[in-house]
Amino acid sequence: MKKILSVFFYLIIFTSISFAENAANAAKDKVYIGAALLMSFEDFYYDDFVNNYTISTGNSKTLSGPRYDFTAGYRFSKKLRAEAEYMIISENSFETDETNSYVEYKAQALFANLVYDFWDMQEYFLTPFIGAGVGVGAPNLNISYQGVKDEVDDNGFSWQFQGGISMLLTDWLIVNVKYSYISMPDVEINSSNREEIKAEFKKGVQAVGLGIILLL
Repeated sequence: MKKILSVFFYLIIFTSISFAENAANAAKDKVYIGAALLMSFEDFYYDDFVNNYTISTGNSKTLSGPRYDFTAGYRFSKKLRAEAEYMIISENSFETDETNSYVEYKAQALFANLVYDFWDMQEYFLTPFIGAGVGVGAPNLNISYQGVKDEVDDNGFSWQFQGGISMLLTDWLIVNVKYSYISMPDVEINSSNREEIKAEFKKGVQAVGLGIILLL
């Protein structure tokens, strides 16, 4: 009987300590929403054609334009949180150097992210963080040349990496600066029947910008 009581006593002590540790590590506010405005950068590869003859190949150009992020998340502890993120990469375009071909790119994506804060962002003025996520990306590529137009849509598996620093303004408002790299599905246009249009997006989308988090 004494052994049983001793075991029961130790179980109570262990449970109490575990509960206290969990309470100490628990986040003050668990649910949050956020939004961000970033500048995105995408690399494109294209060939120039004049009268069905290729005049230059392997050209590349970097586009830049705004990206809008919207998030809703849950803090499992003071350092670990998960979030759903919806992003819009707005329409970016350019004209090629040789033949004035017009190229346009835009995309949308939905991610599930896991983010690690190096310390409690509700207790420290500056808190670095890193995160990664997987989801679905849907890019769109449109190109035109002397009346010939072609467009392609795609969607598929995407992943991203992000990192940055959060700045605590109030108990419920946090501002952050972040960088992200997104691997989106490749999209390619190649109108081989006329050999006048060829463009390809085959590298990731990088972005840097500012965001806010509202703790609920």
